Amino acid sequence: MMRLEELFDLEAIDEIVGLYAPWDAAAARELLELFAADAHHSLVRIRVSAWLGDAASLRHEANRLKGASGSIGATRLETECIALERCAEGDLGELVGLEERIEYAFSVLQETREALRNPALYRKARGCSNIQTAT
Repeated sequence: MMRLEELFDLEAIDEIVGLYAPWDAAAARELLELFAADAHHSLVRIRVSAWLGDAASLRHEANRLKGASGSIGATRLETECIALERCAEGDLGELVGLEERIEYAFSVLQETREALRNPALYRKARGCSNIQTAT
């Protein structure tokens, strides 16, 4: 299991939680959970594009997910999307390791999703131990 600092830019998470904290801290978690669900769908579309040999669609979806990941601070997933985007620049039919790269991105997403459900992420991002988070 990766550490939180390997998965996230804690300052970005801090900003998101800080934006929602005056109203409802659970709303920030819900937003991040929605991101994780959308990221899963994006990775499925990436996988389908790879199976079909559709480099343009793979590159487009990897770029979209890279942007979304970066905007919420999911830095490890963003890095994996950059790698997938680079893979799509070549001939997918001859690309060795693309499926493994996609599988690894799925595992990073799973760890990201589990971390988003962990109150320690929000405490660490806010730099305090008494932040209220929904479980």
